[in-house]
Amino acid sequence: MIANNRPDPRLRLDPDGRGLRLPNREFFRRPTVRVARSLVGAWIVRRWRGACYGGRIVETEAYLGVRDRAAHSWAGRRTARVEPMYADGGHLYVFLVYGMHCCANVVTRRPGVPEAVLLRAAEGPEGSPQRLMAGPGKLCAALGITTADSGDDLLDGPVRILTGPRRRSGLTVAPRIGVDYAGEARGWPLRFYDPSSAAVSRP
Repeated sequence: MIANNRPDPRLRLDPDGRGLRLPNREFFRRPTVRVARSLVGAWIVRRWRGACYGGRIVETEAYLGVRDRAAHSWAGRRTARVEPMYADGGHLYVFLVYGMHCCANVVTRRPGVPEAVLLRAAEGPEGSPQRLMAGPGKLCAALGITTADSGDDLLDGPVRILTGPRRRSGLTVAPRIGVDYAGEARGWPLRFYDPSSAAVSRP
């Protein structure tokens, strides 16, 4: 069980001061690849004890549900852990790897279509360590996101995705990391990242 869910104080920020806004449900219901690309440059923000903490997302991976051997919902798999993937777009799916690292995913599409976007890396506000959230496990640890948050609504919960002014930068597309078990799906170009960011995770 993950007990410490306190966010790193160096990630404290003022969303309003940065011009960040909550998108509507349709933003998340779009095709998963489009959402994955759009999330690069968006912010993941967690409210904790009256303050906000977060970072700008710089790397994502798309997982395409029942047809994607790399997805937890491949071939219609449906367990208590995976159930949040079947929710409406704009919910949070958090899973545990190696019994210790949490990974946060943004659920996409409409209810019953179990697709999601893994948040691989983010960079915090000015003054925070560049690689504090350089990897999916590090991202969750820094923000205090745990499996207890899995299934929460990103439009009406403590963890939210906010959009706002975007940096002008190119987007690099590459195969996903760590899915060598997934047959031909391991080579699908479903990883998207900001090549100018020092926070992008490493294979």
